[in-house]
Amino acid sequence: MRILFTLTTLCIAYSSIAQSDYSNVQITAEQLSEHVYILYGAGGNMALVTGEQQNYLIDDQFAPLSDKILFKIKSINDKPLAYVLNTHWHGDHTGGNENLAKEGALIIASDRVYDRLKEGQQSARRTTPPAAPEALPVISFSDQMHLRYGQDAHIHAMHVNDAHTDGDSFYYFPEENVIHMGDNFSNAKYPFIDLDSGGDIDGLLSNLNMAQAMLNDDSKIIPGHGPAATLKDLKAYTHVLETCVELLRELRDKGMTAEEIIAENPLAEWNDRYGDGFIGPEAFIRSVLGSLD
Repeated sequence: MRILFTLTTLCIAYSSIAQSDYSNVQITAEQLSEHVYILYGAGGNMALVTGEQQNYLIDDQFAPLSDKILFKIKSINDKPLAYVLNTHWHGDHTGGNENLAKEGALIIASDRVYDRLKEGQQSARRTTPPAAPEALPVISFSDQMHLRYGQDAHIHAMHVNDAHTDGDSFYYFPEENVIHMGDNFSNAKYPFIDLDSGGDIDGLLSNLNMAQAMLNDDSKIIPGHGPAATLKDLKAYTHVLETCVELLRELRDKGMTAEEIIAENPLAEWNDRYGDGFIGPEAFIRSVLGSLD
């Protein structure tokens, strides 16, 4: 079932992000394991993997932050940045691709990220121009691949189910017991299901449960947004989303329209904690109804 809706607030948010002043943004780091750090700044969370000969970066935020990101990486490990891996195509995760490629990094992402960056997007909700050629992945994968950053350590890249977008990837570091889930997991906030980019709530729930099966109580999770998390946090988040989705499914199956469901405020129990982020309750409800099987 597909329901078209207008996300004017999202368009405004994207516009304001694109025009932000980044001069006061600081890139900070938190070490999660021997070789993996989470980097915070403005935009999606990044992961730095410090290899024996080179560095690997997952996501790269916005172009104006590239110099600050490179400086932070060098302060942690002075080896060159050799690879940048994208979890999906949105600009707060890929905005630095062109700059970092010009500094010598190879861009890696799923095939669908390559396609969407190359083509851009024209829809009723937003217009995104095609990315510069230098910003495109030079290595892409349809399913999964391994990158080795040590003799006995690797990054497991996996293209997962359509969820936040149709190009989402997890990057799992089994020897470190760390995973970067991109925007499949926005810690303690309602997720953004980007219908224009093939997003799907059922795929998101499937991916969250798949990640749980891969992890243990000692695992560290890098969400697309929000603080680093644990398996306990991920389970709690998944339970809330599953409960919300089932409730919305029941209301839809009773024949209620999207407007009627929103007016009933069915997610009031969770809105104070989960609804004050980038995606508010109404946008979340509409995106669930727009992709729910």
